[in-house]
Amino acid sequence: MAAVVALTTSLGLWQLRRAEEKRGLQAQAERAARQAPLRIGRDALPDPIEGVAVSVTGRFLPEATVFIDNRTHQGVAGFHVLTPVRITGTVEQVMVLRGWVARDPVDRNRLPPVNTPEGEVTVTGTAQRELARALELSTARAPQPGERLWQNFDAAVFTAWSGLSLRPLVVRQAPGGVDDGLVRQWRSAGADVDKHRGYAVQWFAMAAAAGAVALYLFLSLLRHARSAPSEPLA
Repeated sequence: MAAVVALTTSLGLWQLRRAEEKRGLQAQAERAARQAPLRIGRDALPDPIEGVAVSVTGRFLPEATVFIDNRTHQGVAGFHVLTPVRITGTVEQVMVLRGWVARDPVDRNRLPPVNTPEGEVTVTGTAQRELARALELSTARAPQPGERLWQNFDAAVFTAWSGLSLRPLVVRQAPGGVDDGLVRQWRSAGADVDKHRGYAVQWFAMAAAAGAVALYLFLSLLRHARSAPSEPLA
């Protein structure tokens, strides 16, 4: 029971830390929204970059578009669409999380057509270091040439697959702008703060219950030991 108390207390504290992290990200996103976007160009971007508003000018490379499976929107299964943009004036690319699209209800492996702007475009959005990953029960094999349906996105894997040089961030494209049929209704960075706090309360309640049971058992054993007859000396 002592181990249960320690474990559930630790999990409750971890949920509180997660809530504070999410609250910090939300505050950072609100500050970034009040500032002009940083331009991704030749110069290095400041660090930390997570949650900062950014813009990039360049050309989409639709032949290197990948679709991340098992992403839902309002309960509908679909894909997240990622396309690299070749940054104007450089030989580097930055990955753009363009939005969500529903998958074919009959053939889940059939990739939907996506309208990609041609020519030079300017994309604005929010910088993030990496994408949320779906659970994988085993190590995924490396994607084959031309294979564009992926379970998760990994920058190193994409570089090996495409031969492109990527900047170490992903631009989550802001809503509006080009009409490409993709859904860009992103969750805010601090959307789960209350959820984490609720989980923390549940873990602390379990810890209190386990502590109460442990105390009851200890007192019961103590009373039993005091009431037990003593052994006669040999």
